[in-house]
Amino acid sequence: MHADQLAALRAVVDHGSFEAGARALHITPSAMSQRIRTLEARVGSVLVLRSLPVAVTEAGQVILRLARQIDLLETEALSRLPGAGLATGAAADDGELEGAVLELRITVNADSLATWFRPVFRAAAGWSDAVLRIDIADQDRADRAVAEAQSMGATSSRARAHHGCRVTPLGAMRYVAVAVPGLLARFPAVPGAPAGLRVDLTRMPMVDYGPDDRLQERFLALWGAARPRRRTLVPSSEEFRCAVEAGLGWGMLPEIQLASGDSPLVPLAVEGSAHIDVPIHWHRWKMPSAALDRLEAAIVDAAQALRPLGPAHAGS
Repeated sequence: MHADQLAALRAVVDHGSFEAGARALHITPSAMSQRIRTLEARVGSVLVLRSLPVAVTEAGQVILRLARQIDLLETEALSRLPGAGLATGAAADDGELEGAVLELRITVNADSLATWFRPVFRAAAGWSDAVLRIDIADQDRADRAVAEAQSMGATSSRARAHHGCRVTPLGAMRYVAVAVPGLLARFPAVPGAPAGLRVDLTRMPMVDYGPDDRLQERFLALWGAARPRRRTLVPSSEEFRCAVEAGLGWGMLPEIQLASGDSPLVPLAVEGSAHIDVPIHWHRWKMPSAALDRLEAAIVDAAQALRPLGPAHAGS
């Protein structure tokens, strides 16, 4: 497999089409198509489906991961060469010439990104040879980005490692079901409700994060409650909290966000009954890379803010 063919595959996937990928590589669409066809003939499998955006096949994911890993190792090697920045001719802020810059592609769930993950930004600010490229996905699905070669690493609730990857348990995020006091007063628990529940979950409006987020559904199931008719969809971590604090409905918020002490929100059940703990694991490619090791160390250090994993996840 030639480097230009692997680069073509990366460009097609990253930019979503043969035409956009060709523009990124400064070649014609026909030359791009020829490189992909030659690569597919070499490996004996279709790698991308010519849809819009293109879809990567299972075989394509294997080759895409190889392409990204080769790119990472090549850039990492170039960054260590003496005078690596001479080809760019650009001066860095500290007076040194810039060398090859690594792009560390990772996927992080939104609540982690908005809370405990933030110290990683401070660590990355001191890296002169690498930048972060972060995508957001639900914690139950983020690890797929690593398996599908879209990311080099991801935070996920899943503990099982994909082929060619390894997993490091980080801790648990505790989510608490809360609402403003006014909603608790409007929708008190009905007679015969489970002990400890303070509200009528079936009637109280609910704030939902999105179709991939199951936390609210899990809390309803814990109390045997049906989904309420009134639901507000807010697919952003900070805005989700704002919606709950505004009284649009109840929602599951990270304990870390509620720790400030000035939140007007009240748990929907007695202490110890209004929370769900979600395990967080770090998935990454199983390959030698000083840059990935450095990123992982920063993430593990930042994750000290999480709760320890409970017995149910001790073997993860």
